Amino acid sequence: MKLLILLALASITDAGTFNISLANEASTGIVGNIRSMSAVISLPPCSFSSKTVSVTVTNSTGGPGPVQPSFEMPFCRFRRGLVSIVSNTDGVSQTLNLGYRVKNLAPNTEYNVVYQIGSEMSNSLLIKTILPVDYTSINEGFTGRSGAMIVITVILVIAMVLLIVLLIVSMVIRS
Repeated sequence: MKLLILLALASITDAGTFNISLANEASTGIVGNIRSMSAVISLPPCSFSSKTVSVTVTNSTGGPGPVQPSFEMPFCRFRRGLVSIVSNTDGVSQTLNLGYRVKNLAPNTEYNVVYQIGSEMSNSLLIKTILPVDYTSINEGFTGRSGAMIVITVILVIAMVLLIVLLIVSMVIRS
């Protein structure tokens, strides 16, 4: 029983006062929330608007990770982040904030990310960066689609030549 209570207390003390997670790829529209040298993390709840948020990154062994700049939590009417997309449509500029980008990470490495706002801390989020693909290993050879594209191009060229010949013939017959 005492062991159960100790485990419960240990899990509560490590839990933090608010939760963070990776930015949701489906709802935000970003492609890949974890990359080889960065990751996009969701922001703290809107109750922390206009407060300074410090980001602490440690590697999986507990050593220090890359230093991240602090940021001011934006005022939010909706769920927002700090990775911003600005779109200009018909002169109207719209900013969509998606999450905080943790940068300067090493490829194929595990990190723990924690937000701290004043005396309150988030849960510790474990992320692992991906290993980038070496560009020399990408196959540049022809594939089935490339052969189909050549056939379509040949058909279109023949059709264009046929149209030009018919145009010349129609101009000769007309005059």
